[in-house]
Amino acid sequence: MRQVFGAQHPRIVELRRLIGRRSSRSETIVLEGPRTVGEALDSGHMPTTVVVPETAAGDVAVAAIDDRLAGLCEWLVVRDHVFEKLAPSSSPQPMLAFVPRPSSALPHLGPRAVVLVLADVGDPGNVGTLIRAADAVAADAVVVAGGADPWGPKAVRSSAGSVLRVPIVQFPDITDAIDALREAGIRVVGTDVTGGEPHDRGVLTSPVAIVMGSEPHGLDGEVEVDAWCHIAMPGRTESLNVAMAGTLLLYEARRG
Repeated sequence: MRQVFGAQHPRIVELRRLIGRRSSRSETIVLEGPRTVGEALDSGHMPTTVVVPETAAGDVAVAAIDDRLAGLCEWLVVRDHVFEKLAPSSSPQPMLAFVPRPSSALPHLGPRAVVLVLADVGDPGNVGTLIRAADAVAADAVVVAGGADPWGPKAVRSSAGSVLRVPIVQFPDITDAIDALREAGIRVVGTDVTGGEPHDRGVLTSPVAIVMGSEPHGLDGEVEVDAWCHIAMPGRTESLNVAMAGTLLLYEARRG
Protein backbone atom coordinates (compact mmCIF):
# COMPACT_ATOMS: atom_id res chain seq x y z
CA MET A 1 0.00 0.00 0.00
CA ARG A 2 1.47 3.30 -1.08
CA GLN A 3 1.38 6.42 1.05
CA VAL A 4 -1.24 8.99 0.01
CA PHE A 5 0.08 12.56 -0.12
CA GLY A 6 -1.72 15.80 0.67
CA ALA A 7 -1.35 19.29 -0.76
CA GLN A 8 1.33 20.38 1.69
CA HIS A 9 3.79 17.59 1.02
CA PRO A 10 7.01 19.21 -0.29
CA ARG A 11 7.11 17.04 -3.41
CA ILE A 12 3.53 17.97 -4.36
CA VAL A 13 4.28 21.64 -3.80
CA GLU A 14 7.32 21.28 -6.07
CA LEU A 15 5.30 19.61 -8.83
CA ARG A 16 2.60 22.28 -8.63
CA ARG A 17 5.26 24.94 -9.13
CA LEU A 18 6.72 22.98 -12.03
CA ILE A 19 3.35 22.86 -13.79
CA GLY A 20 2.73 26.54 -13.09
CA ARG A 21 6.06 27.53 -14.65
CA ARG A 22 5.76 25.19 -17.64
CA SER A 23 6.26 26.85 -21.03
CA SER A 24 7.34 25.93 -24.55
CA ARG A 25 10.92 26.12 -23.28
CA SER A 26 10.37 23.79 -20.33
CA GLU A 27 12.48 20.67 -20.23
CA THR A 28 9.53 18.65 -18.89
CA ILE A 29 6.10 18.06 -20.41
CA VAL A 30 2.97 16.80 -18.67
CA LEU A 31 0.96 13.94 -20.18
CA GLU A 32 -2.53 13.15 -18.95
CA GLY A 33 -4.37 9.83 -18.75
CA PRO A 34 -3.30 6.17 -18.75
CA ARG A 35 -3.89 5.77 -22.49
CA THR A 36 -1.61 8.69 -23.40
CA VAL A 37 1.02 7.56 -20.93
CA GLY A 38 0.85 4.05 -22.39
CA GLU A 39 1.40 5.46 -25.89
CA ALA A 40 4.35 7.43 -24.56
CA LEU A 41 5.88 4.23 -23.21
CA ASP A 42 5.24 2.49 -26.55
CA SER A 43 7.16 5.32 -28.22
CA GLY A 44 10.08 5.06 -25.81
CA HIS A 45 9.28 8.12 -23.67
CA MET A 46 9.90 7.24 -20.02
CA PRO A 47 8.30 9.42 -17.33
CA THR A 48 10.30 10.60 -14.36
CA THR A 49 7.20 10.97 -12.15
CA VAL A 50 3.62 9.67 -12.30
CA VAL A 51 0.81 11.08 -10.15
CA VAL A 52 -2.59 9.42 -9.68
CA PRO A 53 -5.61 10.34 -7.54
CA GLU A 54 -6.37 8.14 -4.56
CA THR A 55 -9.72 6.84 -5.83
CA ALA A 56 -8.20 5.76 -9.18
CA ALA A 57 -5.13 4.04 -7.76
CA GLY A 58 -6.73 0.62 -8.19
CA ASP A 59 -8.23 1.16 -11.66
CA VAL A 60 -7.31 -1.47 -14.23
CA ALA A 61 -5.82 1.06 -16.66
CA VAL A 62 -3.79 2.74 -13.92
CA ALA A 63 -2.56 -0.58 -12.58
CA ALA A 64 -1.48 -1.64 -16.07
CA ILE A 65 0.80 1.41 -16.33
CA ASP A 66 2.10 0.74 -12.83
CA ASP A 67 2.99 -2.82 -13.88
CA ARG A 68 4.75 -1.60 -17.03
CA LEU A 69 6.85 0.90 -15.09
CA ALA A 70 7.67 -1.61 -12.36
CA GLY A 71 9.31 0.93 -10.09
CA LEU A 72 11.33 2.63 -12.86
CA CYS A 73 10.03 6.08 -11.97
CA GLU A 74 8.60 8.00 -9.04
CA TRP A 75 4.92 7.05 -8.44
CA LEU A 76 2.83 9.33 -6.21
CA VAL A 77 -0.74 8.79 -5.00
CA VAL A 78 -2.48 11.99 -3.89
CA ARG A 79 -5.82 13.02 -2.45
CA ASP A 80 -8.45 13.53 -5.13
CA HIS A 81 -8.83 17.26 -4.49
CA VAL A 82 -5.04 17.65 -4.65
CA PHE A 83 -4.95 15.89 -8.02
CA GLU A 84 -7.68 18.15 -9.40
CA LYS A 85 -5.69 21.24 -8.41
CA LEU A 86 -2.47 19.79 -9.77
CA ALA A 87 -3.82 18.77 -13.18
CA PRO A 88 -3.54 21.36 -15.99
CA SER A 89 -7.04 20.63 -17.40
CA SER A 90 -10.40 21.28 -15.77
CA SER A 91 -11.63 17.68 -16.23
CA PRO A 92 -8.46 15.66 -15.84
CA GLN A 93 -8.04 11.99 -16.63
CA PRO A 94 -6.78 9.94 -13.65
CA MET A 95 -3.05 10.11 -14.28
CA LEU A 96 -0.36 12.73 -14.81
CA ALA A 97 3.08 11.82 -16.08
CA PHE A 98 6.07 14.15 -16.13
CA VAL A 99 8.22 13.30 -19.16
CA PRO A 100 11.43 14.88 -20.51
CA ARG A 101 10.50 17.02 -23.51
CA PRO A 102 10.97 14.96 -26.70
CA SER A 103 13.16 16.47 -29.40
CA SER A 104 13.44 15.41 -33.02
CA ALA A 105 15.53 16.36 -36.02
CA LEU A 106 14.16 16.18 -39.53
CA PRO A 107 14.10 12.51 -40.57
CA HIS A 108 15.33 11.32 -43.93
CA LEU A 109 12.87 12.73 -46.46
CA GLY A 110 12.47 10.69 -49.63
CA PRO A 111 10.76 11.45 -52.94
CA ARG A 112 7.29 10.77 -51.49
CA ALA A 113 7.79 12.91 -48.40
CA VAL A 114 4.98 15.06 -47.03
CA VAL A 115 5.75 17.52 -44.25
CA LEU A 116 3.36 19.88 -42.48
CA VAL A 117 4.78 23.20 -41.31
CA LEU A 118 2.97 25.32 -38.69
CA ALA A 119 4.08 28.95 -38.64
CA ASP A 120 2.74 30.77 -35.58
CA VAL A 121 -0.43 28.65 -35.31
CA GLY A 122 -1.53 29.90 -31.92
CA ASP A 123 -4.44 27.72 -30.82
CA PRO A 124 -3.16 24.51 -29.16
CA GLY A 125 -6.34 22.68 -30.16
CA ASN A 126 -5.65 23.45 -33.82
CA VAL A 127 -2.01 22.42 -33.43
CA GLY A 128 -3.03 19.07 -31.93
CA THR A 129 -5.71 18.47 -34.56
CA LEU A 130 -3.25 19.22 -37.37
CA ILE A 131 -0.70 16.81 -35.88
CA ARG A 132 -3.44 14.18 -35.76
CA ALA A 133 -4.25 14.83 -39.43
CA ALA A 134 -0.56 14.54 -40.30
CA ASP A 135 -0.47 11.18 -38.53
CA ALA A 136 -3.58 10.06 -40.45
CA VAL A 137 -1.89 10.58 -43.82
CA ALA A 138 1.45 9.15 -42.63
CA ALA A 139 3.21 12.50 -42.98
CA ASP A 140 6.95 12.29 -42.43
CA ALA A 141 7.14 15.12 -39.90
CA VAL A 142 5.40 18.17 -38.46
CA VAL A 143 7.58 21.26 -38.25
CA VAL A 144 6.57 23.90 -35.69
CA ALA A 145 7.92 27.45 -35.84
CA GLY A 146 6.43 29.69 -33.15
CA GLY A 147 2.82 29.58 -32.02
CA ALA A 148 1.40 27.13 -29.50
CA ASP A 149 3.57 24.53 -27.83
CA PRO A 150 2.89 21.16 -29.52
CA TRP A 151 3.69 19.50 -26.19
CA GLY A 152 1.25 21.62 -24.18
CA PRO A 153 -1.57 19.67 -22.48
CA LYS A 154 -4.35 20.87 -24.81
CA ALA A 155 -2.32 20.20 -27.96
CA VAL A 156 -1.41 16.71 -26.73
CA ARG A 157 -5.07 15.93 -25.93
CA SER A 158 -6.26 17.25 -29.30
CA SER A 159 -3.69 15.13 -31.11
CA ALA A 160 -5.20 11.97 -29.58
CA GLY A 161 -1.73 10.53 -29.10
CA SER A 162 -0.44 11.41 -32.59
CA VAL A 163 2.08 13.83 -31.11
CA LEU A 164 3.85 10.73 -29.75
CA ARG A 165 3.96 9.00 -33.15
CA VAL A 166 4.85 11.75 -35.64
CA PRO A 167 8.30 13.41 -35.50
CA ILE A 168 7.73 16.93 -34.16
CA VAL A 169 10.57 19.25 -35.16
CA GLN A 170 10.71 22.74 -33.65
CA PHE A 171 12.55 25.71 -35.14
CA PRO A 172 12.96 29.22 -33.70
CA ASP A 173 11.44 30.84 -36.79
CA ILE A 174 9.91 29.98 -40.14
CA THR A 175 12.97 31.06 -42.16
CA ASP A 176 15.19 28.51 -40.40
CA ALA A 177 12.55 25.83 -40.96
CA ILE A 178 12.24 26.54 -44.69
CA ASP A 179 16.02 26.61 -45.12
CA ALA A 180 16.31 23.19 -43.47
CA LEU A 181 13.54 21.73 -45.64
CA ARG A 182 15.12 23.04 -48.84
CA GLU A 183 18.47 21.58 -47.83
CA ALA A 184 16.65 18.25 -47.48
CA GLY A 185 15.37 18.54 -51.06
CA ILE A 186 11.79 19.41 -50.18
CA ARG A 187 9.66 21.85 -52.20
CA VAL A 188 8.00 24.37 -49.88
CA VAL A 189 4.44 25.50 -50.66
CA GLY A 190 2.81 28.35 -48.78
CA THR A 191 -0.93 28.66 -48.29
CA ASP A 192 -3.14 31.68 -48.93
CA VAL A 193 -6.87 32.31 -48.85
CA THR A 194 -7.05 33.22 -52.54
CA GLY A 195 -3.52 33.54 -53.96
CA GLY A 196 -1.41 31.05 -55.85
CA GLU A 197 -2.52 27.91 -57.63
CA PRO A 198 -5.61 25.80 -56.79
CA HIS A 199 -4.54 23.14 -54.29
CA ASP A 200 -5.78 20.24 -56.44
CA ARG A 201 -3.93 21.14 -59.66
CA GLY A 202 -0.62 19.47 -58.91
CA VAL A 203 1.01 22.15 -56.79
CA LEU A 204 1.20 19.76 -53.83
CA THR A 205 3.09 17.01 -55.62
CA SER A 206 5.57 15.37 -53.24
CA PRO A 207 8.16 15.78 -51.93
CA VAL A 208 6.42 18.77 -50.43
CA ALA A 209 6.16 20.82 -47.26
CA ILE A 210 2.83 22.58 -46.70
CA VAL A 211 3.16 25.78 -44.69
CA MET A 212 0.13 26.91 -42.67
CA GLY A 213 0.05 30.36 -41.10
CA SER A 214 -1.59 31.78 -38.00
CA GLU A 215 -5.36 31.70 -37.52
CA PRO A 216 -6.07 35.46 -37.66
CA HIS A 217 -3.53 36.50 -40.30
CA GLY A 218 -2.54 33.46 -42.33
CA LEU A 219 0.97 33.10 -43.69
CA ASP A 220 3.02 36.26 -44.12
CA GLY A 221 3.29 37.05 -47.83
CA GLU A 222 6.94 37.96 -47.31
CA VAL A 223 7.84 34.37 -46.45
CA GLU A 224 10.01 32.98 -49.26
CA VAL A 225 8.37 29.77 -50.44
CA ASP A 226 8.67 27.91 -53.75
CA ALA A 227 4.98 28.21 -54.63
CA TRP A 228 1.65 29.34 -53.19
CA CYS A 229 -1.67 27.54 -53.22
CA HIS A 230 -5.25 28.13 -52.14
CA ILE A 231 -8.39 26.08 -51.62
CA ALA A 232 -11.10 27.18 -54.04
CA MET A 233 -14.35 27.96 -52.21
CA PRO A 234 -17.28 28.53 -54.59
CA GLY A 235 -19.61 29.03 -51.64
CA ARG A 236 -20.09 32.15 -49.56
CA THR A 237 -17.59 31.50 -46.79
CA GLU A 238 -14.35 33.47 -46.94
CA SER A 239 -12.03 30.93 -45.35
CA LEU A 240 -11.73 27.60 -43.55
CA ASN A 241 -10.50 26.92 -40.04
CA VAL A 242 -6.74 26.27 -40.19
CA ALA A 243 -7.14 22.71 -38.93
CA MET A 244 -9.81 21.92 -41.53
CA ALA A 245 -7.80 23.52 -44.33
CA GLY A 246 -4.59 21.77 -43.28
CA THR A 247 -6.33 18.39 -43.22
CA LEU A 248 -7.67 18.88 -46.75
CA LEU A 249 -4.24 19.92 -48.05
CA LEU A 250 -2.50 16.99 -46.37
CA TYR A 251 -4.83 14.48 -48.02
CA GLU A 252 -4.34 16.13 -51.40
CA ALA A 253 -0.54 16.03 -50.98
CA ARG A 254 -0.60 12.35 -50.04
CA ARG A 255 -2.96 11.56 -52.93
CA GLY A 256 -0.56 13.22 -55.37
